[in-house]
Amino acid sequence: MPEGFVQLLEADPELARGIDPNRIQEISRGLYARVVETRRGPWCPAEALTAEDGEPIGLLVLDGLLVREASVGEYPTAELLGPGDLLRAWEDRGAEVLLPRRVRWDALTDARFAVIDHPLAVRAAQWPEIFALLVERAARRAERLVVMQAIGHLHRVDERLLALLWCLAERWGRMVPDGVLVTLNLPHRTLAGMIGARRPTVTTALGQLISRGDIVRRRDGSWLLRRRPADTQPLAEPGRSAV
Repeated sequence: MPEGFVQLLEADPELARGIDPNRIQEISRGLYARVVETRRGPWCPAEALTAEDGEPIGLLVLDGLLVREASVGEYPTAELLGPGDLLRAWEDRGAEVLLPRRVRWDALTDARFAVIDHPLAVRAAQWPEIFALLVERAARRAERLVVMQAIGHLHRVDERLLALLWCLAERWGRMVPDGVLVTLNLPHRTLAGMIGARRPTVTTALGQLISRGDIVRRRDGSWLLRRRPADTQPLAEPGRSAV
């Protein structure tokens, strides 16, 4: 395998789901992808690619956490991405942009990506199970964005935050004796962007949740969730539409 490349099924074992276990090692030798890395801080995806990458299909996050901020007007909205997520973080030259917007990427930690390019797609074409899983992941990301929209329609900011933390717990949380522990240390700016609020309001709402005992902020920056999301007010009562 060339230097600077990684065997995809070893770097992301879930992609081998549905493949005969006896063939995984053989298949893995042919499914190698170039790896690009970034350090914590602002990230420009286009600068991570080289001329040899051509126009890749996308990037697969192998390690790390990233925030994508999109702004239409003054206040940004944020999306959190992590291992297993697929992204296409460069401009589509053929797209017609009528609504001005700004997009910013930040790596919350050091991160690694596998470049999904056309040669890799050709090599992987004989195993449709792999493509099915990549499509499944893209669908999961779309579903999370819809849930984030729903959370943003909750009336009270403290309830939006509580719902967001439980949503993050589905992916990054684990059960502990006192509740569910979410080991993410997210800036208040990012939390604000994810729920459609302003940063000072988020800081106040977090204080309310902590004072009520709904959540606990631990010394390492992680969150302990105690009040379950089922206790939050739904978007609308049965038979009535939300406004």
